Amino acid sequence: MSYIIEPERKTPVVAEADLLVCGGGYAGFAAALCAARLGAKVLLLEKYGFLGGLITTSLVITTPPLNNGINQEVGRLLREQRAYVFCQHSGRDPQDAEAGDVSALMHAVDPELIKYEFPRMLLAAGVRLLLHAYIAGVVREGPAIKGVIMESKAGRQAVLAKMVVDATGDADIAALAGAPVREVKKPMTMMYNLAEVDVARAVAHLGHWGNLKNVLRRAMARGEVAFDLGIAPEFGAPGVHAAEAVYPGQLNVWSGMLSGLSGIDPWDLTQAELITREHVMRLTRFLNAQVPGFERARIECTSTQVGVRASRQLVGGCSPKMAEIKGVKFADTVAKPYAKNPMRLPYGALLPQGVDNLLVAGRCLSADDDALGQLRLWPVCAITGQAAGVAAALCLRHGVGPQQLDVGLLQKELEDQGMDLGL
Repeated sequence: MSYIIEPERKTPVVAEADLLVCGGGYAGFAAALCAARLGAKVLLLEKYGFLGGLITTSLVITTPPLNNGINQEVGRLLREQRAYVFCQHSGRDPQDAEAGDVSALMHAVDPELIKYEFPRMLLAAGVRLLLHAYIAGVVREGPAIKGVIMESKAGRQAVLAKMVVDATGDADIAALAGAPVREVKKPMTMMYNLAEVDVARAVAHLGHWGNLKNVLRRAMARGEVAFDLGIAPEFGAPGVHAAEAVYPGQLNVWSGMLSGLSGIDPWDLTQAELITREHVMRLTRFLNAQVPGFERARIECTSTQVGVRASRQLVGGCSPKMAEIKGVKFADTVAKPYAKNPMRLPYGALLPQGVDNLLVAGRCLSADDDALGQLRLWPVCAITGQAAGVAAALCLRHGVGPQQLDVGLLQKELEDQGMDLGL
């Protein structure tokens, strides 16, 4: 590989904040909102022109129950607008949720309301937003991050902060700051929505949406459709699948699993975009031609970017396994995603090694591989964002770093905010 040497330059500092939240997905939204409500001066940076992360960019618009911590507030808001609806005909028994399978209680949401409500809530809490800003580097002094370097249409600029939350989904800030991280490659999927589906006829033919993959598998075996992506469940994802969305005749569709590519390599991501979008078209044409109820179905929208399930993971203070997350009452528990499920996460999973003023939230937190399929879901991202945001605000208030924060103080504040930690 050849290199160039860039000339030295002065980078203008365009903003300063107590807390800088990097990434405007569900984790970043929760971190910024909960920190601002505790009095922190918060700035949130997001690369797109809207918030919501994979919900709005990748059409991940089905979620397990939103019933603990900040999830309750968001769920209530969406329910009031009739935009949080139980997914019918999934093929799953809701009773399975009693045994800990949260995927048996999936709900669909309207991503356009997320785009509207998330910034509205943040602005009401006093959070400053900067959209269309791509983080390209960090400014580090000793063991602490002083700020970040961002690129935008305005050029190269810097933002300074006392505390930082990495909610990028890819552990970008942790990696740029030199904290230990590891790369994980998991299947990618292009999600999309179909409109004008005759749901009654389709369900009468299929039985439930889980059988969609079986119909496709038989057609592949007969040579009726060329389909190169994985169609079976993997990494907590259903393979080729569909779920009834919020509005009549609308389906949210999983178009297959593309494996072996990196979620942090732009060349791999380019291939993923092209391959998965091609398979959206193949799958839709097959459904139109072969499956009753889909004759008039049309693509309403495809996701803005391919859905990446994992990329970089933090190697933090601890990396719990799934058995521990489901069965251990950690002394430093700070996140319990579901009211009626024993899953818990310890504070150490949010703490990077070697960086004093950084917390990590969302799917890129520190955990064992066997847990990642469950920890990338909506409720976990929000609840870890809430924990990171509250921790950052308390650190600012008491003049300590995240590693020195009294966990008991953090737990009390989280419980005061409506999070049942199950302790």
